[in-house]
Amino acid sequence: MKCFKPLIFVLSLLSIFIYSCSPKLYVDEEKRYQAGTLTEAQIDSLHTFLKQNERLALKDTIIIKYDFNKDDCWKDLSYQNAEFLNNVRWAFQKNIQEKAEARSNVAIYQYREEGKSFSPVKSKGLEIETDPGFLKKLLFNEATTCGTSAIVLPNGKFLLVKSDPQFSALILNAKDIERKLQENLVK
Repeated sequence: MKCFKPLIFVLSLLSIFIYSCSPKLYVDEEKRYQAGTLTEAQIDSLHTFLKQNERLALKDTIIIKYDFNKDDCWKDLSYQNAEFLNNVRWAFQKNIQEKAEARSNVAIYQYREEGKSFSPVKSKGLEIETDPGFLKKLLFNEATTCGTSAIVLPNGKFLLVKSDPQFSALILNAKDIERKLQENLVK
């Protein structure tokens, strides 16, 4: 019986380590948002980085959807056929395009972490860029299940929406964003 106590201790430590390294899932609305402010130098670096993306023109407000490697958010769709997966990707992209057309001063980007372990929905499509590590270091340093979205305002204030599978950051209007920023900057 004494042999099992060290084993249980080691397994407990291993479980804690695995949990701490795995992406976090945020479902509590109070903890889902994080706000901050980028310095002028960080904003300049972000603009320089995003200008490399030839598909989009940089605009006043920036919204970025960021997905992490080894995220199993969309794993239930892995068993679907190719046509179904293409339809899901198409519907997701159509929603983004509609939101972009309705907001002329907003540039909407999609990036993912470097890696090879993504769901079929997030692994294909020319609209998703691979981040060489710049965005992860600047804004997305906490891996979350279902990715994180960032809304970056021209003044450098930013709002992160953690665990954002449906890119719900796109449905926040200017008043919602300002309210969430105020609530989360004082935390």
